[in-house]
Amino acid sequence: MSVPTRRIIEPVFGKPVLVAANNGIVSWTKNTSLSQFQKGTGWQAELYGGVQSGDDWAACYIPVQELYVTQFESAQWSWYQTATETMGLSIVIWIHDPNDFDKRAEVTQLANVAGLDKAAGWNSHEFNTATDQMFFYGENTTGTGLTAGTLYSWDDFQADVLFKNWVIYRVSLDWGWEASGTFEASYLAEVKLNGSYIPIRPDETEIDQAYKSSGVFTSDTGVKATPGRVEWITVSGAGTVQINDSVADGGTDVWSITLGSGGYIHAILKIDCATGIFIDVPSGAPGIVVGYL
Repeated sequence: MSVPTRRIIEPVFGKPVLVAANNGIVSWTKNTSLSQFQKGTGWQAELYGGVQSGDDWAACYIPVQELYVTQFESAQWSWYQTATETMGLSIVIWIHDPNDFDKRAEVTQLANVAGLDKAAGWNSHEFNTATDQMFFYGENTTGTGLTAGTLYSWDDFQADVLFKNWVIYRVSLDWGWEASGTFEASYLAEVKLNGSYIPIRPDETEIDQAYKSSGVFTSDTGVKATPGRVEWITVSGAGTVQINDSVADGGTDVWSITLGSGGYIHAILKIDCATGIFIDVPSGAPGIVVGYL
């Protein structure tokens, strides 16, 4: 008698993953103002671009189970901006040859394109596949009829002799990538891809690391004036950062780290503080986020 077998099929769109580089910072956060209770799951992806120099960004990655380029027809998302910026929260569609992973490209929406909201407050966007707003860069894309860096519609990629046979392995919503200025925090609340609603929330294993977020701050900050526990800390920038068990500067040091120029760290700490939580921040640090209970 044969042994029965059963395979658990993964969904087409996976659970969100937060990623950042250089001056960018990401964290999972609960709603941080009354207006932000209006949308989403109760969790939001906080994306902070920081000081911009062309390669500073924060993003929410959504894994995809190799959906063919020709099958991806729609997307929409909503987010809250704390400030008006020169660019909005834009979509990037990551594709590769399903038979040769050396052949890949990212197809990026121009983030300052007309129609993509950029104002402070709540914004939303419905992806138009017919608008010339997408450009690509990649590796080993010989054979395509499209030119890297030139704006095309998503429909053009679906019709291209090369890319129409490729598959999507990831979709991301990106914040930053500007040449100058500072991108303040934005909060991604809702995403729908091909009609499928993607819950924006941390994985179950991340829940205890993201119970409450301080939001991004750049100077000495009292995070909590009563006993608590620091779950994690994300630091971007140079200098020495200290966590004090106190309600003001000068309390007992319970953790510190020194980073050099361009430094970045995300540390899981779980440090109990008997009095309060105060963060001593070096002058000019681009940004710090603390998760705490």
